This record gives sequence, structure tokens and C-alpha cells, in this order.
Amino acid sequence: MDNTRRLDIPGARGTVEVEGVLGLLYKVRIGGEIVKRSKSRWSIPLRNGSTAKLSSNGIIPGFQTLYLDGTPVLKMGAHVPTAAKVAMFAPLLLIVFGYLGPFLAVFMFLTNVLLVKNPQVPVGFRVAMPIVTTAIMALLLTVIGLTW
Repeated sequence: MDNTRRLDIPGARGTVEVEGVLGLLYKVRIGGEIVKRSKSRWSIPLRNGSTAKLSSNGIIPGFQTLYLDGTPVLKMGAHVPTAAKVAMFAPLLLIVFGYLGPFLAVFMFLTNVLLVKNPQVPVGFRVAMPIVTTAIMALLLTVIGLTW
């Protein structure tokens, strides 16, 4: 499972890579060194002396799209089927369970992102697991009596 993707940026001074594409957070490296983000962009030095701007767009953690000067370069999570993307939101149903439900919902959502983006897990399992774990947690919270 390769967690690093090389970006094809013509004229870049060094190899531009994105580390952590299968997780929630990612880093941009040029020639092996991590590049710091400034003003919500990464500056990519080019061989001709100018710089290109690499930016990201997207709300859901781990599913952002990287743009190089406005052109899409990498869409993280593009390999995830739509059914799995929908299923990873199942823990939002836990919000109705008292004070503990919202915390569990956020935690389970973030772990579901990691699950559905893992290409080694079979697709059916990536779709079913978030739903099953949400149902089990809702049943558990109901049994211990944490409802509004």
C-alpha cells in the first residue's frame, strides 16, 4: 500500500510528492524535503526561476483535490466508490445519543475515512463496516440509556 503519490509537474526543480494520500492528513515534499504551506498554498520552484502555486480544495478530510495554478493535479480518495463514501457518514446518526453520541460520531467518522480509503480492504467490507459499527454503537448506547 503506497501512501505517497508523485505529482507530475513539468519543469519542477526536484521531485514533487504528496505523502499521506490514504490518510486524513498529508504533506507535500520537494526532493524529499517537506514544504511548508504559506497563505493556503505551497510554492513549487520551477527550473526557469518562477514558482508554481499548489493549492488544495475540499471539505471532507482526506478527500481534497490538489490544484497546480488552478488545474487539478491529484484527487485524493478518487478510488473510493460512492457507496463507501456515503456509508462513512453513518455515525452521524449517533448525534441523537446524549452527550457521548456527538463525540463518538466524530471519532467514528474519522476512522471510517481511513477504512474506506484503504485499497487493501475489499469494497464490500468498506461499505458494510461503517454501517455495522454504527448500528452496534447505537444499540450499545441505547442499552446503557444515553438518549435525549
